[in-house]
Amino acid sequence: IDDRGKFIKQWYQRRVRGKAKEEQERKEYEEYLLLKESFAVEGEGQDTLDDDAQKNLLLEFIEYVKTRKVVQLDDLGAHFNLKIHDVVERIETLQEEGTINGVIDDRGKFIYISEEEMKSVAKFIQQNGRVSIADVAAASNRLVNLEPTEVPSIASPP
Repeated sequence: IDDRGKFIKQWYQRRVRGKAKEEQERKEYEEYLLLKESFAVEGEGQDTLDDDAQKNLLLEFIEYVKTRKVVQLDDLGAHFNLKIHDVVERIETLQEEGTINGVIDDRGKFIYISEEEMKSVAKFIQQNGRVSIADVAAASNRLVNLEPTEVPSIASPP
């Protein structure tokens, strides 16, 4: 009788624990459903931009680089919500297309060089013949303007 009593007691305790566990899981699930209902989806965003928006964003990117002349890659990424890797790829693509010219330096900056400035540097090299990198760098400091250009503002009529 002792063994049978122990067996029944253990079986009953397991059953009670199982029911308690089931009750706990049911309560957690009900809390989850209540929490889920408290969230409302008011609208869904778009993952991709349409063609016109992409073109406008690209033109804005190009204009941003051209007017600032020297831009930090991380600032450029933050401004256009891009990762630095994507910024570098975009700049390299634009350079390959011939849309912009410039140099990415080792400090994470892109230096935009206009077509006229490139021609000035090329002219310097042609006029001086064989020149060292130091000579080209010194001449570039004179020939390449690193100051940002003014962005024309649209003034409202009086």
